[in-house]
This record gives sequence, structure tokens and C-alpha cells, in this order.
Amino acid sequence: MVERLVILLVVVAVAGLVYGLWRLWQQRRLALLAASDFPPELLGLTDHERANVLYFTTESCVQCRLQQAPILSQLSAQADVAIHKLDAIEQEGLARFYGIMTVPTTIVLDRRLRPVAVNHGLVPLPRLRAQLSSVMQGS
Repeated sequence: MVERLVILLVVVAVAGLVYGLWRLWQQRRLALLAASDFPPELLGLTDHERANVLYFTTESCVQCRLQQAPILSQLSAQADVAIHKLDAIEQEGLARFYGIMTVPTTIVLDRRLRPVAVNHGLVPLPRLRAQLSSVMQGS
């Protein structure tokens, strides 16, 4: 019985360590993206007057259409934000620049087109609102 408890504690500790390292890597990557020059393709896509959300999807992504798209529609109706739907396959250069490995992925950009948040997978409306409020307060 004691051995099982020790094994369980070791597994939980390792999982926590892996998660913590992954979060640190994500924060470092976001900081590097914010410090680098944005891709020139963004100039024609984005609105410099307000915050932007890049929404990476694909034609075959069911979760994108049925879950993420309605959430982004609600966000657009509630906040002064420009939402840009991008096909991750057609916009391969942007997808590679932002490290898109899964869809849906949303990237919240400030008015200077610097990323303030990258969300891999489905992101709920309250989290998007919180990320945008930090952009709105910072401007």
C-alpha cells in the first residue's frame, strides 16, 4: 500500500513538473514573439485602431466551426475587437511564425500587433474577455 502511494506521489510530482516547464516555455515563447518584428502579412489583415484576434482554423475542423466560431462571434458582439479567421494551411507562413500546431488556436494581439496571449485548442469566452481586457487597459 505504501509503495502505491509513493508511486502515485512521484507520478503527480513529475506531471506537475512537466506542466510547469511547459507553461514556462509558453511564456518564454510569447515574450520572444512580442519582442520580434511581426510578419508583414499582418499589415493587410489587421486593424491598428483596436485589438485583434487571429483565429487559426482549417476547413476540416469541426470543433472550430461548432464551438470556437460561436464563441468568437459572441466576443465580437460584446467587445471592440477585430477577429481574423485564418486557414492554418493557406496561411502557412503565419502559422509557422506563431507556432500553430493544433486548431483551433487563437492569438490575441494588441494595437501594435504584439501577441499578448496564445490559446491552443478551444478557449472559453471568459478567458478571451480577460485577455482582451488586459489589452484594453494597457492602451
